[in-house]
Amino acid sequence: MEMTKIKKTLLISTVFIVLIITVKFTTVKIKEYEDKAVRPVENFSKFTIDTFPVGWRSRGGNGEEVYSVKSGGEKYLEAIANSVAVTIAKKFEYDLLEYPILRWQWRVVELPQGGDERYKSTGDSAAGIYVIFPGLLFPESIKYVWSTSLPLGSITKSPYNSDTKIMVLRNHISPLGTWLSEKVNVYEDYKKLFGHEPEDVIAIGLMSDSDNTKSRAVAHYKKLEVSKKNILEKVLCNLDIC
Repeated sequence: MEMTKIKKTLLISTVFIVLIITVKFTTVKIKEYEDKAVRPVENFSKFTIDTFPVGWRSRGGNGEEVYSVKSGGEKYLEAIANSVAVTIAKKFEYDLLEYPILRWQWRVVELPQGGDERYKSTGDSAAGIYVIFPGLLFPESIKYVWSTSLPLGSITKSPYNSDTKIMVLRNHISPLGTWLSEKVNVYEDYKKLFGHEPEDVIAIGLMSDSDNTKSRAVAHYKKLEVSKKNILEKVLCNLDIC
C-alpha cells in the first residue's frame, strides 16, 4: 500500500515536471515565431521629438506643419490638422498573403466637427490608416478610419476616388484621449471590398484632416506592424499539440 502511494506521488511529480518543461518550451517557441512573424512598419521610437519622421512623404501640403513625433513614456506621432488635409505615407512593400494582419494603436483627442467621409463637403476623418496597393491608373487603397459621425462597421468609398474603400473602426462614441489598439485582416478586407485577390502592398499611409469642415482634428499614432495569422496555433501545430 505504501509503495503504491509512493509510485503515484512519483508519477504525479513527473507529469508536473513534464508539463512545466512543455509550457516553458512552448513559450520560447512562440516568442521565436513571433519575432519572425511580425514586421514593424513604424513605432516612431528612433526619431527626435518635435520632428517630422524621416522616411515618410507628404501629399497635399507640408507634412511638417501637421505631423511631429512626441513622447509620453513612449514616442508616438501627433497630428494636428487645422482646416488642412495632408496625407503622409511610407514605402513599405510586402506580400499580403504572407502578412495579412495589420495592428496599430491610435488615440483621438479632437474630432473634426461635422465630418462625414461619404461626401466631399464633409469628408474629414479624425484619424485614418491607409493600406496602399498598385492600380491600373491610380493606386487602390483601404482606409481604416476614426469617423466623427458614421456608424461603427460602416463601409463606404472616398468621394474623391472610388478605388479608396473606407472602413469605420471608431467614431464619436469611442473614448477620446485614450489609446486604443486595432487589429484588422487586410487580406480578407481587400477581397471583400475589391472582389479579387490583392497584389503586394506598396505603402502604408496616415491622415488626420479637417479641410472640408473647416475645423480641427487632433490624433496620435504608434506601434504600426504587420504579422502572420494565428501565431499561437501555428506554433502549437508545429509541436504536434494543436
